[in-house]
Amino acid sequence: MSLNVITVEKEYTLAVPRAKLFNFVTKDLHQHPKASNAIHSVQHAGDHKKINLNVSGGETHSALGKLEEIDEANFGYKYSIVEAKDFPEKVEKTTHDVKLLEGPNGGTIAKDTVSYFYKGDVPPTDFKAAKDKVHGIFKHLEAHLLAN
Repeated sequence: MSLNVITVEKEYTLAVPRAKLFNFVTKDLHQHPKASNAIHSVQHAGDHKKINLNVSGGETHSALGKLEEIDEANFGYKYSIVEAKDFPEKVEKTTHDVKLLEGPNGGTIAKDTVSYFYKGDVPPTDFKAAKDKVHGIFKHLEAHLLAN
């Protein structure tokens, strides 16, 4: 069965400086996961990692994914997710191509181009729940990074 793709653009404004956010996501999260109280645990699963994030209300959000590319010169990175809590049944994987831009007051504008690779002829349509979840994770990381 072949996969179909639908792409959605998302944008988030954060108060944390982009270099700090970039370093955390591309280095600390993967190399020094216990350096942060935002990370519950990181488990290796082949060439993927299962990252368990502490999010608001004591909830843990888990995702099995892989950091695919890092563009240090342009504060960009690309990662894929193949499994996550509330992952849509028809979705095989998602890829996130993230660009961190200078934001207002020394903060960051995160531009996230998400491609949903889905099975079947009918694409998933409820992207709001996924967007809200990603926004919540960004906000939790923002709070953690501003506190440290």
